[in-house]
Amino acid sequence: MSQENLELVARWFEFFVSDADAFRGTLHPELEWFPFEDNHTPSYGIGGGMRIRNAFVDAWSEMGVDIEEVVEEGDSVLASIHVTGLGKSSGVEVDTRLYMEFKVREGKIAYVFEHTDRAAALEAMGLPEQVGRDGFEPSTDGL
Repeated sequence: MSQENLELVARWFEFFVSDADAFRGTLHPELEWFPFEDNHTPSYGIGGGMRIRNAFVDAWSEMGVDIEEVVEEGDSVLASIHVTGLGKSSGVEVDTRLYMEFKVREGKIAYVFEHTDRAAALEAMGLPEQVGRDGFEPSTDGL
């Protein structure tokens, strides 16, 4: 298990809301990000990653992200997160879970795919659905 990968993903989440410059520092120049809000239309590079981040942060007057489970496989990390928020313009309350698949390259986040289904996220990583359940322990060191 790569402690560095787990720490990188933890920093990515920490800096997502709190520090745009530090968040930028977690991104690989060849980043590919597939956000569910845009029907998984990919954005590329650090500029694309920052556009997604800034649009998301700007849309909410309140936002919370709790990491519930982390599974690592090679250079990939799957983080199950609970997202809550209150829309800045709409006042709409959001309470949802996402399963964020990360791939790390050269110590930076190079790939992000936002799954809305845990089983599909595990399948995309080539892992059995039981990971984290029924005797399998998720990797949570460092998060």
